[in-house]
Amino acid sequence: MPEITEPVYPLSKAEFTRALMTGHGRALIHAERCGTEGLRKEILEAALFSKVYDAQCNGLGEAWLARLCTLAELVDTIISRDHGIDGDDGPLRCALLKEFVLQGHEAARPALREMCRYDENSGDLLACFEIVEVEGEDGFIFAADRIGERLLTDKEYWADSSLFCMMDEKAGEGRAMAILDRESPGNPHVAAYRDAIVAGQAKQRPKPDRTPPAVDKLVGLILASTKRIPRLPFFGKEATPEERLKVAALDFTKMEPVPLENYLCYFHRTGFPEFREEYLPLLRHPEKRVRWWAHSALSHHVEPQVREAAYEALARGEVAFFVKLLRSSGLPEDTEPLLAAMCAPSILADADEAHEVVGSLRDLVKENGKMNDPRLSVWMYEFSPCRICRYHAVEIMAERSTLPEWIAEECLSDAYDDTRELVSKYQGGR
Repeated sequence: MPEITEPVYPLSKAEFTRALMTGHGRALIHAERCGTEGLRKEILEAALFSKVYDAQCNGLGEAWLARLCTLAELVDTIISRDHGIDGDDGPLRCALLKEFVLQGHEAARPALREMCRYDENSGDLLACFEIVEVEGEDGFIFAADRIGERLLTDKEYWADSSLFCMMDEKAGEGRAMAILDRESPGNPHVAAYRDAIVAGQAKQRPKPDRTPPAVDKLVGLILASTKRIPRLPFFGKEATPEERLKVAALDFTKMEPVPLENYLCYFHRTGFPEFREEYLPLLRHPEKRVRWWAHSALSHHVEPQVREAAYEALARGEVAFFVKLLRSSGLPEDTEPLLAAMCAPSILADADEAHEVVGSLRDLVKENGKMNDPRLSVWMYEFSPCRICRYHAVEIMAERSTLPEWIAEECLSDAYDDTRELVSKYQGGR
């Protein structure tokens, strides 16, 4: 594997564009040190169309991106454009406009209010949370008016209490209802929103019982299942050794795919009570989901047969499964083949494939003390498309005092808030 080293500035356009997508701090460092000449198009593209891998989990990194837009002198351009008013990129525009308001760009405030409209893609009104964040009580009244208007004109629309709770968090418990009580008599839209909140509070039900079913009942559920049974990994983790043995004793060789998937899912967090070679053929099962759960369950086992199966997966080109099966069975001499496999162009060019590899590698690095080469964590940091997984790589290196100084410095400019906070505390505690 080529050595992963500190970036050399200025970055190439390709290096900058990749960092802009992944959120590595080197993109911001480049912009601050070297300027943005020749890169404004790429920054504008990222500000109009989200490049974040799985933004629902990773967030949009709007404060980081807004900083880049400021350095590239693109703020006025973005505020004045109407892109994002409709379509998938509306949330990104709202988030950036919020940041621009917080930076003091007053022209962003009416543009943000303009974004408060119904979005067909999400089935909700955009910009409400951002408006409340920057305007407080006035923004809450504005958003309540827009939501109430929608409630009165669309009988299929419903409003949850999340914005109401946000106002209480900002201003103190009870303040949101006090505002609605005050404004409702003179504003039918706000009154409609208030009524929806009150009705929702009246319908709140107690939390369902999450107690795992008795093992005999659970066995019956697995055998009769026609769809995935929720929370099986949790049930398996909380079970006693005797209960796991009872589930494991089922004749999985005669199960249809769905019961078999549920059977394997039960052992997702623990592995099987006892390793049996009869489990190994499940790694080649024709059903994809069965194969995935089988690899996951067997990843907890140290037996050499599991390690052999890992290399069989590698021979088939299944790099993610190769990594997964080395989670417990891997040995120090597996490090070089592992690094070589993960650096294959087919892995690095496919964000979903790389993310699958990173997830398995994270478990391996955390749990397999025989494979503690620090290059594995550095690989995760460098090639994870996911900002949360990159955070976990940094967390592991910080806990083990193997965090390279250049990575620590770069993380202080990372797009992911938790990564910046983690490294700031790490450096402060040394």
